[in-house]
Amino acid sequence: MKNILSIDTSTKNVSVSIFSGNETLYENCWTSKNNHSIELIDSIKNGFKETALNQTDFDCIAVAIGPGGFSSIRVGMSLSLGIAKNNNLKIIGMPTFEIELEGHKNSNYKNNLVALIPAGFDAFCWKDINNINTREPDGIVNVNDIDKIFSTDTFFCGENLSSIFENFSGFKYADRSYRKPENILKLIRRIESEGEIEKYSDLNPIYSRSPNITKKK
Repeated sequence: MKNILSIDTSTKNVSVSIFSGNETLYENCWTSKNNHSIELIDSIKNGFKETALNQTDFDCIAVAIGPGGFSSIRVGMSLSLGIAKNNNLKIIGMPTFEIELEGHKNSNYKNNLVALIPAGFDAFCWKDINNINTREPDGIVNVNDIDKIFSTDTFFCGENLSSIFENFSGFKYADRSYRKPENILKLIRRIESEGEIEKYSDLNPIYSRSPNITKKK
């Protein structure tokens, strides 16, 4: 796969990237103002313009499938599926946990990594790197219970972690989210080299919590 369009709208931290081989031709990362749809379309249009590529020039679309916000995940997935279907492109579903963890796989903490994704109501869903072969979150933890669930040798990666750990001493955590284009590209190439494209063709969204669907009366 040479030309790849990458889309991550899992949370308020959004990214659009265009890769050709192992080169990043375009990247745009921003914090959404709860307007994922318009912002995403504008960013993709800008990417096409800057790279002189259009939809038919791509071999694959890689899209983050969660966990994250219910609506935000679906924005990225819907647009990705539309582009892929209209142009007969491959599509890869990247679990958001795996994007976060990819940036730390070669660190000193690679055996004790846990990714945290906001789940609302002062809670985070989490995934231990040793359980990466399962899709769903390992659990949901309230911010006040971090020290009851995890040992202090755990290294955390994810979003907004300083606001959590300012209340706990002894825990180590990443200074920022590492869902950056360079790590998305690493994940895509690893999936490809390990021959797991088929495994990642599962595009069922991963939610931090089960969707709350109200039945008709």
